[in-house]
Amino acid sequence: MHDALVGRGFHRVPRGGRDIYKGTLDIASGEVPVTLLVPDLDFLTMPLIRIAESWVGPNRRLPHLGPTRLVCYYAQGSVILDRYDPGGTVIQCIECAERVLDAAVAGRSDADFGAEFDVYWSSRWMLSDLPSGYSGPAAITYPRLSADNEPTPVLVAGQSWTRERDPPRRADGFEETALVVSLAAPLTIDPERTWPPADYGQLVDWLRWTDPELPRRLDEALATGTHHQATLAIRATNGVFACRIGVPEPMRTPEFLVNRRPTLARNLRRATGEVAVERITADAANLDYVYGRNLGSRGGLVGRSVAVIGCGTIGGFLAQQLAQCGAGIDGGRLLLVDTDDLRTANLGRHLLGVPFLHRNKAAACATFLNAMLPGAKVEWSNKDALDLPELGRFDLVVDATGEEALSIALNQAAVNRRPSGPAHLFVWLMGNGIAAQCLLVDEDADMACLKCLKPELAGEPRFPVLRPGVETEIGRVEACADADFVTFPVSRSVVAAALACDLALDWASGSPGHRYRSHTFEPDKAFEVADSNPQATDRCPACATNR
Repeated sequence: MHDALVGRGFHRVPRGGRDIYKGTLDIASGEVPVTLLVPDLDFLTMPLIRIAESWVGPNRRLPHLGPTRLVCYYAQGSVILDRYDPGGTVIQCIECAERVLDAAVAGRSDADFGAEFDVYWSSRWMLSDLPSGYSGPAAITYPRLSADNEPTPVLVAGQSWTRERDPPRRADGFEETALVVSLAAPLTIDPERTWPPADYGQLVDWLRWTDPELPRRLDEALATGTHHQATLAIRATNGVFACRIGVPEPMRTPEFLVNRRPTLARNLRRATGEVAVERITADAANLDYVYGRNLGSRGGLVGRSVAVIGCGTIGGFLAQQLAQCGAGIDGGRLLLVDTDDLRTANLGRHLLGVPFLHRNKAAACATFLNAMLPGAKVEWSNKDALDLPELGRFDLVVDATGEEALSIALNQAAVNRRPSGPAHLFVWLMGNGIAAQCLLVDEDADMACLKCLKPELAGEPRFPVLRPGVETEIGRVEACADADFVTFPVSRSVVAAALACDLALDWASGSPGHRYRSHTFEPDKAFEVADSNPQATDRCPACATNR
């Protein structure tokens, strides 16, 4: 690395036990003196390239150049630097920094201010739960959403899951007024102006530069506000950014705040230096964003009614994954069904932990998910699944019990309802978790049902999984009065849940693909079973009842 830097015209300056190199970046307008520090040779942290104080650049703000004159040449995580070629890596970074700085000085990358605007705007934040495309009056509420029970500022307009999570404790619960305006462009900064706006006058100037209409909207926010502050929230294509205006102490009187409220903006302009200006960045917290961001065009389970039978080692993790994909959100239903309580024996491979011991698994999972996920309305039942006729009105019923007798009974109910009734998704582990499998049984009577996979109870399966001679290990802890159990690690349960969740998402998209899916963990003990769409068989006793 040293030789590569020397060859590039840099020289070493030992300082405090760390080697710093000095040299120049070559851009179209001339040489730029810099220092370069490599914090670690694993390149987990990128080399730091800092422009020397002696360099006099354009009299304007430059994108990708921080307040300490560090050049931001690669976005974090955008590139993997080669630790095995340190010389080539530092030269690669220097050349990238040259390209970035050259474009910044020439004004070719000013549009990047918009992509980085949240960094320039503020370090304060709030949540934003606004209807799609909304502009108009809004409020900033302070529900207690965090684990430490501290108030969280939330920008809302009308109904919000945050209001439902922590309703105001009295009819006149404290709220701040706000006004939301929408722009069909990103917010950015004017590189020729002072940034950030230091006072009310500079803020108004920047708003006018952004959109000539915005100062008038700020006046409107002040005129229609209550208390001694007002907030204008700008909903741009690169996020929601707010400015809160605090009325100076001498003007916090009924005369200014009530009687002369319509002219408050004019009075504030006369006291520009005394007006408090606070800049706030809003994190999107509307349900469409929370549950749709990661799924993209694939779509999720929002609005669907899904029932999960069995909230044990597979079902608990699966319930969480389905809820994170939108099940039980926006008018949909997510019903969890289990008759058992959580015991210490379950803790090694269950979603839940000590706070839920000796609680019904379905109730405990529902409580946990409703607390963790915004807008979730997860229901539960401790009844036997066969005693719940309402399951027939769901869109999808998932059996994660791994109990063969119950699974066969649920499968028969699904077959009897064909071509109507809910789709059924079965998920299970084979042996000591050596393979995970799932099967979708829907309205298509030509496709295999669960019993089609093994028509005779004591017979051979159509698609063998366990290799000959493989036995299932049964665990016993007699001193703890523990029932017999099949041993396998939690990792197998999580993968089985993920396998079923993917199939549920494909079903919801209208294109289920392979209805029978497998994942083999231990190839020496289990065959690799190809994903497929097996046909129904004439040997199946379940399908025979519906012919």
